[in-house]
Amino acid sequence: MATAVIFPKVSLETDAGTISRWLKEDGATVNQGEPLFEIDNAKAAVEVEAPASGIVSYVRSAGEDVQVGEVVAHILQSGERPEGAGKPAAKALPIAAATNGKSEPAQHSASARIVATPLAKRIAEQQQIDLRNVRGSGPRGRIQKRDLIDVPPIPRPSPAASQSPLNAVWLQKDGPGTLVALHGFASDHNAWRGLLAAGRPRARMLAVDLPGHGRSSRAVPTDLDAICAMVEQRMAAEGIDEAAFVAHSFGAAVASKLASRGFVRVNALLLISPAGLGPEIRGQFIKGFVAARQPSSILPWLHELVFDPGLISEAFVRSVVDQRKDEELSGALANLAERYFCDGTQTFSIRPDLERLRIPIRIIFGMQDRIIPFTHCHSLPGRVGLHAFQQCGHMPYLEEPELTLSIVNEMLALARSEP
Repeated sequence: MATAVIFPKVSLETDAGTISRWLKEDGATVNQGEPLFEIDNAKAAVEVEAPASGIVSYVRSAGEDVQVGEVVAHILQSGERPEGAGKPAAKALPIAAATNGKSEPAQHSASARIVATPLAKRIAEQQQIDLRNVRGSGPRGRIQKRDLIDVPPIPRPSPAASQSPLNAVWLQKDGPGTLVALHGFASDHNAWRGLLAAGRPRARMLAVDLPGHGRSSRAVPTDLDAICAMVEQRMAAEGIDEAAFVAHSFGAAVASKLASRGFVRVNALLLISPAGLGPEIRGQFIKGFVAARQPSSILPWLHELVFDPGLISEAFVRSVVDQRKDEELSGALANLAERYFCDGTQTFSIRPDLERLRIPIRIIFGMQDRIIPFTHCHSLPGRVGLHAFQQCGHMPYLEEPELTLSIVNEMLALARSEP
């Protein structure tokens, strides 16, 4: 018996949406749980999975506006015929127009209303694209996400870096691609200098201070999306519209969310000891490390970060002591801890983001991590690769810099091969 595929509700703001593209051909075989079609949503592209196994029979075409609850396809069993057999079947719109995927400018009058999906409008605003110069491939010329590929932005001067609330430092200015690095909680961009001591990544490398850290704004954003928006603004100030990311702990959660948002093209993710895979975190460490002020109280907490305490140098301790002299910075860290690690709990999850992404993703995790349990790596999405480091704690890039750097360069190679 045929199974109806229903258009789901993916946004609280609307009871309709757009099928941006079918991920299976009409008449193709699909397995239950496989991605079937993609919806343009206000924040990101949402994939809808097949509710059953069988043969796909379209009812609605890509690019059409569809009401929530409407049947968009049937999953047929062997020998079944689609409803309305004999009538012309709906065909999926091609992913790219006959112009090899590049949109030709549409001739809009000054008073013409621009019809675009919510996602296309948000991408256009973020990337400074003039929608009046874009030909839509949807019904009645509606502009969709795919129509914005390779469309140049409006020529405007980039915002001055000094206007961004986040500080960033180019640790390496030359390379065939761009690597953006996000540090973990209670750290800053200098954390990555230990990795660079092992060699140089095969890309230019920008290290960003997250809000409430380093030389960035001391304001505490309300959620990960707000932090992502700040990182995206900083990247725009640096002229970066696509990059690979290497990120540690809390920064890894930010990088995962940022990639999922889709405003900046992320080609690959390397997540080191990522937060957000489970609720547990060692609350005693968070509270004690933030409160510590003197070398004698800071050192024991730093030892908890690594498998071999001998890796914690005097210079490392001095840098943390100097940070604690900044009371405004210490206050921001305490507020961040209360918001994101309240009661020893990670108050956010990146699993939905990782499941949604279709880019190269790898995780490095120390099996002796005392801050975030290694067990959080169980049941990762199938597309995510795991590197489990033996005799390693919460800071693999410091404890195994050569091995970590080699994986960084592997991810950069994968990023360059992404279409």
